[in-house]
Amino acid sequence: MIFKNKKFFFGFLIIFSMIILGILAPVIAEDPYKTDMLKRLSPPSLEHPFGTDQLGRDIFSRVIYGARVTLLVSFAVSLLSLTIGSLIGALSGYFGGVIDDILSRITDIFLSIPEIVLNIAMVGVLSVSLNLSSSIFIVILAIVITNWVTYARITRGLVLSLKESDFVLLAKSSGANDLYILLKHILPNALLPIIVLVTLNIGNVIMTISTLGFLGLGIQPPTPEWGAMLNSGKNYIMTSPWVVVFPGLAIMLAILGFNLMGDCLRDIFEPKSRRSVYG
Repeated sequence: MIFKNKKFFFGFLIIFSMIILGILAPVIAEDPYKTDMLKRLSPPSLEHPFGTDQLGRDIFSRVIYGARVTLLVSFAVSLLSLTIGSLIGALSGYFGGVIDDILSRITDIFLSIPEIVLNIAMVGVLSVSLNLSSSIFIVILAIVITNWVTYARITRGLVLSLKESDFVLLAKSSGANDLYILLKHILPNALLPIIVLVTLNIGNVIMTISTLGFLGLGIQPPTPEWGAMLNSGKNYIMTSPWVVVFPGLAIMLAILGFNLMGDCLRDIFEPKSRRSVYG
């Protein structure tokens, strides 16, 4: 059983704990928006386990509520990117032709530019063009626009390798249509590598969300988001380090948890194709 693997179990325990804490946040944590200037920059104590920030807000509460925000956004980004990328990649790999050529060129363009630069550009363009008040929606949309390419590229490669398999050729000879073959035979056999990719990629998405927040381009204060908390507390790192230490630890643990699970799943399900599929 996969939970007997210590690496996977440890990663799962980290993420599961964060999810549970996020769900129970209204019960176990106080209002993350509540300010108390008399207690500003208080060190960790029994009353405030992680201390307070420059506005007297409880950092423990903001970290816990930040888990809800970061994990929900990262799951939404991953689900949308997976759906869009897998669909386009599957169609491209199976049918080839013009669709495949266009996807290959788009992929080359996206991969030639550092991902964070693309994300910053997308946030700027979307903020101006859509004129939306919801920074969460803008962040999700911006990351999906740059992130779907990863899933499309991997799915395309998997479909290309599977469409010449004996069971696919047999299905074609029996008169099955292309859509049926894709949904019934090819995509189910490509599912495990895609699951591994999703698990590994969520850590990257969390890093992107936090980076945008730290740069002041992501989810905007006062919404509790780990990267934004680092940004607002950076001026106090020398005098009140707990303001940035605990949000930073939360980011590190979340990424570590997903990477541990992803590495374990990759070792179990993709030992032979590890280099060829993931690079």
